[in-house]
Amino acid sequence: MQDSKATLEKTFEESDDFVEKLKAIIDVVRPVNGDIEQVESNMYLVTSFFASNPKWSEQFSEDLTSWFLTSKISYHVALLGIYAKDGLWREVTERLYQKFLPNPPEKSDLGYLLETIFWDKNDAAWVCQIKQEQWQRFFRTLVCKDVNFTAMKNYLYSALLYAAEIVAVWIASEEFNRDFIRLDNSILNHDSPFLALQREVSAFTKQIEAETTDIEKINLDFKHLFVLLEQCYKQIERLKKKSIFQGISVSLTYQLERLEQILERLELILNAIKRFDTIPFYDTVIQFIKENLRKNATKNSIRFIIKNNIKILSRSVTNNTSEHGEHYIATNKKDYLKMLFSASGAGVVIAFMAWFKIMILQVGFEPLYETIFSSLNYGLGFVLIHILGFTIATKQPAMTASTFAQAIEKGAEKRANQHKLVLLIMQVIRSQLAAVVGNVTLALVVGFLIVYALGLFGVTLLDVSQAEYYIQSVEPISALFYATIAGVWLFCAGLIAGYFDNRANFLNIKQRYIHQPLLKKLLPLEVRTFFATYVHDNYGAIAGNFFFGVLLGVTPFIGYLLGLPLDIRHIAFSTANVAFGSYYLPFDLTSFLLAMVFVLLIGLVNLAVSFFLALKISLQARDAYFGNVATFMKLLLKEIIKNPKDLILPPKEQQQEEDMQKS
Repeated sequence: MQDSKATLEKTFEESDDFVEKLKAIIDVVRPVNGDIEQVESNMYLVTSFFASNPKWSEQFSEDLTSWFLTSKISYHVALLGIYAKDGLWREVTERLYQKFLPNPPEKSDLGYLLETIFWDKNDAAWVCQIKQEQWQRFFRTLVCKDVNFTAMKNYLYSALLYAAEIVAVWIASEEFNRDFIRLDNSILNHDSPFLALQREVSAFTKQIEAETTDIEKINLDFKHLFVLLEQCYKQIERLKKKSIFQGISVSLTYQLERLEQILERLELILNAIKRFDTIPFYDTVIQFIKENLRKNATKNSIRFIIKNNIKILSRSVTNNTSEHGEHYIATNKKDYLKMLFSASGAGVVIAFMAWFKIMILQVGFEPLYETIFSSLNYGLGFVLIHILGFTIATKQPAMTASTFAQAIEKGAEKRANQHKLVLLIMQVIRSQLAAVVGNVTLALVVGFLIVYALGLFGVTLLDVSQAEYYIQSVEPISALFYATIAGVWLFCAGLIAGYFDNRANFLNIKQRYIHQPLLKKLLPLEVRTFFATYVHDNYGAIAGNFFFGVLLGVTPFIGYLLGLPLDIRHIAFSTANVAFGSYYLPFDLTSFLLAMVFVLLIGLVNLAVSFFLALKISLQARDAYFGNVATFMKLLLKEIIKNPKDLILPPKEQQQEEDMQKS
């Protein structure tokens, strides 16, 4: 206590700098180790100090008032904490400069003042825990003279009115934002809520400045202003929803976030004007300072702003993924059989892809060329599978996880209805099993047929040592780790597919192809429309499949560059390789069945890794919560015991409807 008092005395004796004095006061108030109970006694110490030194108290009150009246507070109230207008990358650049080469101090700047006196990164935590009334009493201690307090109030009122006008103009200027117009051209209407709000704020502030309105009239005007504010919020929400389906970019995400920030700031300013010189008013002012202290803690954080913007962008990506995910879930017998046959077709193609991969390896290319040909084999093969309408089992999880997350988001308070999720996961597992059976069965059968057919022409695909290698390649010690890598790539492929679907919507690919000048000369409208529709609808899937193949192909090369034995294991390719290897070795039923068990374990890892990674990112993008995992597992186990066959075969539609109604 004595040390703190001595520090204050020394600062007030030696310094004429108002900011330095205020910093010393806050340093005294700041609790040690975040002990909130200390703050009240520390504030009392400052109060006692001023009571014992009335001369210093009056001088500090004059200095604080003088600073306040020259601080251009309207500019700071309007701007402080709002993202820069020039976009995300400008904001990132500014934060980089501020981090390593900060702006020179401007003592009339409110942001500089708050940053200087609340310099500790933990200040926001303890400041926000102190009650509003306590801060009000403390501030009144600092401004001891009534005449100063009145002068500050009058200046602040005028500043708030001006700040409201500034912010309203910013909002109205978004009327002609090209990205917003692309999403919803109705904002160009004369009765757009953005423009209507600006007009109302301008008329309202002029009325108050002219002092021609009474309290009742002002209250009515406020009600209308807040109705317009609500309409603006709804307009932003509509733009966000439309951006999910019409495509979003980092720039658009940033602009929507900034516009929402500006609206929130205008709402805060209007509330401050409405409650001026009342207890709620001072609560609003203190809340504003607290909020800016929280933002100040991350004001130079590049990670924070990028994470904040990518969150909405990732929602768009995962939403596009979830739309495809619905097609990977078999809810009835017809869908189930369709999934089974579709996966069987993919198994046939994958067996040939596995054969081509072995031939590429046997040619003996340089590592780089081998990687290129392997990547093309995988990538083009997966694209062919998609074009033919077939299904790869392991492509399902990244898609279905997004559908799962979307179902959670639709629950109350974005929490899961776990009974419904149990039924959904049963559908997902059943669909996965159908796809796995189709992939594995046909990959195995066609794999045997390929090597048998080659033998008819006197061609031996593998020697004994190579055959043993392919059988051993599915053994769990290394195979499950490699299967995890493939699972990560599956997850990435889902994100890539979602990203390109988002780009197709954002760029309006369909209309671009329909009206492409060269295509208009070469193709009739019907053909162009069919082609454009197909490209638009399958843009993400084709890109995702191709890049998934590239990721699988480059993994061994990355291992080669790093000096690490990296590889991938995928259930369908491993099945075909087991077929190739088993054909050239003496048949042993036990060894063969064990190898197939290992293949299924590889598939389980492929599925689990990609599903849970996709589920995590989808939940984060939606701010949704899964709930208690243990409770979910109990409900799932109970459902499996009750209806075990539903894990393998779809229930009758009547039973399914009854289960959904019960949930």
